[in-house]
Amino acid sequence: PGLPRDLSESPTLPWRSETTARELKTNGRNGERRYLPAPVPAVTKAFREKPLLQRRYVPTLLTISCLIFLVASSLLAYAFINKKPAQESQVLSAIPNQLRVNDTFTLAGKGFGLNDPIAFTHDQHSDPILDGNGRPLKAQADDTGVFSVQIMVPLNWTVGQHTIHAIDSGKDQTLSVLANITVEQSSLAPPQLQLSNSKLDFGASIPGVVSKKDFILKNAGGRQLTWQAGSDQAWLTVSPNTGTFSGSGTTQVVVNSGALAPQSYSGHITFIQRGSGNQPLTLIVTMTVKAAPPASLIITPVSLTYSGTPNQNPADQVITLQNTGGQPLDWSSSVVTGDGASWLSTSPAKGHLAAHTSKTITVSIQSQQLAPGSYQGTINFKGGTNPAVTVALSVAAPGNLIASPPSLSFASVGQNPAAQSISLQNSGGGPLDWSVTVATVDGGHWLNPSPTSGHLEMNQAANVAININAAALTPQSYQGTLTFTYEGGLTKQVPVSLSVSIPPAPAIGLNQSSLNFTTMQGTNPAPLSFTISNTGNATLNWAITEDQNGATFAHLSATSGSLTPQKSASITVTPNAAQANVGTLTTNITVADSDAGSRVFRQKVTVNIVVQGKPQITLSASNMNFSQDNVITESSQLLDISNTGSKTLNWVTQSSASWLSVDIPNGTLDPGKDLLINVHCNSSSLVPGTYTATFVVRDNDSGTAVTSQTLAVTLVVS
Repeated sequence: PGLPRDLSESPTLPWRSETTARELKTNGRNGERRYLPAPVPAVTKAFREKPLLQRRYVPTLLTISCLIFLVASSLLAYAFINKKPAQESQVLSAIPNQLRVNDTFTLAGKGFGLNDPIAFTHDQHSDPILDGNGRPLKAQADDTGVFSVQIMVPLNWTVGQHTIHAIDSGKDQTLSVLANITVEQSSLAPPQLQLSNSKLDFGASIPGVVSKKDFILKNAGGRQLTWQAGSDQAWLTVSPNTGTFSGSGTTQVVVNSGALAPQSYSGHITFIQRGSGNQPLTLIVTMTVKAAPPASLIITPVSLTYSGTPNQNPADQVITLQNTGGQPLDWSSSVVTGDGASWLSTSPAKGHLAAHTSKTITVSIQSQQLAPGSYQGTINFKGGTNPAVTVALSVAAPGNLIASPPSLSFASVGQNPAAQSISLQNSGGGPLDWSVTVATVDGGHWLNPSPTSGHLEMNQAANVAININAAALTPQSYQGTLTFTYEGGLTKQVPVSLSVSIPPAPAIGLNQSSLNFTTMQGTNPAPLSFTISNTGNATLNWAITEDQNGATFAHLSATSGSLTPQKSASITVTPNAAQANVGTLTTNITVADSDAGSRVFRQKVTVNIVVQGKPQITLSASNMNFSQDNVITESSQLLDISNTGSKTLNWVTQSSASWLSVDIPNGTLDPGKDLLINVHCNSSSLVPGTYTATFVVRDNDSGTAVTSQTLAVTLVVS
């Protein structure tokens, strides 16, 4: 058959092309679209024969086809030269993919752009997934296009299926790969731990190889459970070895063939549900160790688990590197974290190991400034069989200590004040241990908290009793501080003030310390008074006592009473010394607080009564009679004046009539002495009749109580 006249007459052959579908992010209406690359031209399998005349066009057609092929090849070559090496198809997986609110799943991706930044959204709303700090979650693929992040299911996600998008924003294109998870309904049933499998086989490996597999734990009940795991073999570990979840959780089972002899191995990991009486669950793990090559780098342990807070880094841990071979080797390490942050480091990061030697390196974690959550990292070693160490970091929300009240004030009045308390509350997101120290400005030990340390779970509160010992303190103000320390050095201080004062008490004040009386024998002196005052700040109940028989000669107007602060009372002392002999009568009047157990100082008033002796006038006669006439107009009689007292008598006489006189009108007589004087009557100027007059002898000293004596005189003039 002949050739067709033109190409339009050539037979139509079926063709098809195949490519891996990818979601390509564009600026289209819905932000995403799928498309297929341009189809590859089909290869023509047969030509319909044409007339010979038309065959002349064949060379021309072949020439044109070759030119088109060369141009297309050049364009394709240019495109490939200026493009990154093609990656394998992207794979995004969520483990576990069936879980509940507040559970954490691992989102792992591979086949992404080398070292490309990765962002995350969910469902059809393009809402970003947030990290623990409320910022959009980000990760970075490593130099093999792999990344891994931990995501907690937030409270606002509904029950049902949710789509997670990992967006690779590379230089060449932006692509989005999705994975699905299912949020299950929560339950109020008791939690019950369940294993996804009862056996786990790692197959065969040579010594020094570290193998890891994710293992899913499930809650067959409701609410939230906390689990803990342990291994019975040194080559078998689980990381992390504890955790909490509601629906599903993951851990990583790690086997390290290390320096094990070639054979089959079996170990057991026991899982315990904390806080329940359920029986432990056992996972059987098997592996086979094949014969090792002559030299290898052995790493122990092959997994590390850390727990820290945003305020305190966890303690460093060490890894042992061992060269079990007969040749030296150079090793180096590199660190990869799932979130791309630099919280994981090793020291040293590289070195040299001689044959059959070992070395330890330090692995440090910087959890400070990290948001609460779970973090994964890997330490990759180059040397020997290129082993790796898995690092699991749990950053717990830090505890926060609140101390209330913010300050304390005590007042001591004569005794220890009542104890007060400080309420400590953990308002943070994790447990905390606290301790308290005491400091006083004066260095004394009067401030005593109890207890001095403790532990608080999240939202838990406790009281600390604060006792004051003021017994040995002098009255003044005191200052102290209680410092509560928690979370690796964080502190809360509570200032404490103490005022020590003297207790209210009465005080006795007297305006006199003594009362002095002077009297003549046989007489009583005038009364005197003293004042009792309450100079204290409490009511004074007072009582008076006198020494011995003082009450018989010093009578008191009152012997008891009550005085409010700053009030006073007058006490009159009336002497009764008329019958006392010459001398001094003395007594002490004691004023005291009559309340039992009183410490009020007593006060005394001394009473002195001086009884003085006195002269006493005695006359030999009490009357005299005289008779005169016109012849005898003058006559005298003798009168004896005696001092029968105990003091010198200064005497003087006084006549009531001019016709009556004495020859000695005054004088001095010592005690027991006497004197004769002439009593003289003169009637020369008198007319006949009877006349009477008095003649008085008295003490000439003023203020004395000497009794005067009177002589009655009768004169008859005829």
